[in-house]
Amino acid sequence: MDIDAQFRSLRDLIRWIDENTKGIEISGGHREQIASACFDVAIEHQAAIAILCDSKLFGSMHALMRVLIESLVRGLWLLHCATDAELERFEKRGIEKHFGDMTEEIEAAIGAYQPTLSQMKKNAWGPLNDFTHTGYIQVTRRHGNGALGSNYPVADVIKCLNASGAYGLIASAQLAAMAKNNDLVQAHLIKMQEYASVP
Repeated sequence: MDIDAQFRSLRDLIRWIDENTKGIEISGGHREQIASACFDVAIEHQAAIAILCDSKLFGSMHALMRVLIESLVRGLWLLHCATDAELERFEKRGIEKHFGDMTEEIEAAIGAYQPTLSQMKKNAWGPLNDFTHTGYIQVTRRHGNGALGSNYPVADVIKCLNASGAYGLIASAQLAAMAKNNDLVQAHLIKMQEYASVP
């Protein structure tokens, strides 16, 4: 698949997510409201990644990928793992827990995303940090063919677009589950299979 085809696939997915989550009503209390807001932020970051790609702003697109994943993981952790005291602490000082610890707690609590979160942490977290904090991986993609500018390998761009689709879809599925809309949850499972099978 080329960049344009992967972009169109992500764009279509974003439209589907928007059509199926716009105005969604989340039941529950304060914890659910905070977690759902994290998922909504993740979905917004997913859309921003598509816009940045369409504008050929690949550096900013890659930098935002880590932020999308953090929004998703924070939402999952706050919803499924945080104690009441940790939830209160989040409101006052943020989350005082390492990202890896949060992913381990999520996996222990729900298990459903174990391969996704643990593999991402193991294989991609270092490069994601590098892209977000203007590390060596990010800056080496500013030179190519004798010109300074955006010189990202096609494979990097496609991988970023594909991953943003997958993580945004997980965030959207969480909203469907929180809304207790079983039909929409099933529709998300089908959409996940479809998206994963795109070449």
